[in-house]
Amino acid sequence: MAAAQPAAAARPAAARRDRPTVAELDRRIAAAARRLEVIVEQYNESRDDLRTNLARQRTLGSRIGPMTEDLQQRQELIGGMAGQTYRRTVRGPAVALFGSDDPRQFIGKLLVLHQLAAEQQHALTDLATARQRVGDARAMLTALAAQQRRTQAQLAAKRTVVEGEIAALKQMRYVAYGGGSRYAEVFDFPAPPYVAGPAGRVVAFAFAQLGKPYSWGASGPKSYDCSGLTLAAWRKAGVGLPHNAARQYDATAHLNRGDARPGDLVFFYGRISHVGVYIGNGMMIHAPEYGENVRIAPVDSQPIHGFGRPSAG
Repeated sequence: MAAAQPAAAARPAAARRDRPTVAELDRRIAAAARRLEVIVEQYNESRDDLRTNLARQRTLGSRIGPMTEDLQQRQELIGGMAGQTYRRTVRGPAVALFGSDDPRQFIGKLLVLHQLAAEQQHALTDLATARQRVGDARAMLTALAAQQRRTQAQLAAKRTVVEGEIAALKQMRYVAYGGGSRYAEVFDFPAPPYVAGPAGRVVAFAFAQLGKPYSWGASGPKSYDCSGLTLAAWRKAGVGLPHNAARQYDATAHLNRGDARPGDLVFFYGRISHVGVYIGNGMMIHAPEYGENVRIAPVDSQPIHGFGRPSAG
């Protein structure tokens, strides 16, 4: 029995050696936050696509009614033309044509029948075209509805992944910090210098959001994710941006770092998945990750992809 005591005493020591250090947990939290941010931006991109599809669906739906009415009018037109043919030749086209002894009457009636046939053929062609337009529009609506269902399923799956990542981050943060933040909160940072014009409104708005919590898919006013914050900031300047970091980069004029001015956007990672508002002197305001608040940070705290300037008109 006595021989077992050293082994038992060794187990807690081994457990302590196996426990991750704060630095190791920091790296794991950062990696999990990076994966989470990629998923959040994919979620935002899919949500924007879904909104676009719904708008297209509404537009097509509004076109179906007038197209159907046009189709009915063309059907009535053809029915009326058939009656008109018989009225204009009194007893029907064949009888009227071959019952004539006068060659001039024969030729005249033949020309009338030819004109009526041409008009009827034109109307039939228009009818077929109208039917095709209605059919194509209905097929497009069906395809968009199917795409919408697929998008919703993708969003549900991504949401489950994000929520799992969030739960893991909470647990790791609790172990490492007892529930606290791994960043020092800075609320007494001096306001950035005054900037005139739309860019100044962007910087002032971003500065006013300091301390508000990160929330995926959010664009204010109580919480933000990274692209939601930049979207809301430039919206104050009257500029619309997509709720997705990569699409925001595509929507901006690209800049060299030396040309960046306060109010510009700074984008991160080779496959863009993070964005912040540049405030000058190598600093930015951004919504960093789940569990953190909007804060000021050096732009070099993450690998920079590039800078962009939205057009203020």
